[in-house]
Amino acid sequence: MKIFVLLPGKIKPKALSAAQDEYIKRLKAFGAEVLEYKDEKVSSRTPEQTKEAEADRIFKLLKDGDYLIACDERGKKIQTLEMADLIRASRRGEFPMAGKRRMVVVIGGALGLAESVRKKADAVWSLSSLVMAGGVARIVLLEGLYRAFTIVEGHPYHNE
Repeated sequence: MKIFVLLPGKIKPKALSAAQDEYIKRLKAFGAEVLEYKDEKVSSRTPEQTKEAEADRIFKLLKDGDYLIACDERGKKIQTLEMADLIRASRRGEFPMAGKRRMVVVIGGALGLAESVRKKADAVWSLSSLVMAGGVARIVLLEGLYRAFTIVEGHPYHNE
């Protein structure tokens, strides 16, 4: 099963781009792909209109049979071992991944995710109890996924 990570726009602050690039490279070794979708600029529209416009962009990237995970501060606090279990389930075609073709993890733009994305999601993860800058959230997610993959593969990166 393919795993896709959808990230809004370019990473900010730019100083975090080297870390992001490193984790993207590491994740590719496990067959995961990262795609930056065009984020919506905060404009004269209401925040909800801006988030819905961004949701439309996200929905265009989804396919039938996707298992969608939305990263949102109001979601369930995800633990590394739970991520690893989900990756295992995806590889084995077991619940909750049975019948799914791709696992897609998405982070929202500057205003967060639209409620329509949260509702469509099969799971909503909170990466932290803290509200984080988008660039920091990206690094936390990418490192967490990398760590989960290393657990599944028995790689020594994760010290249990």
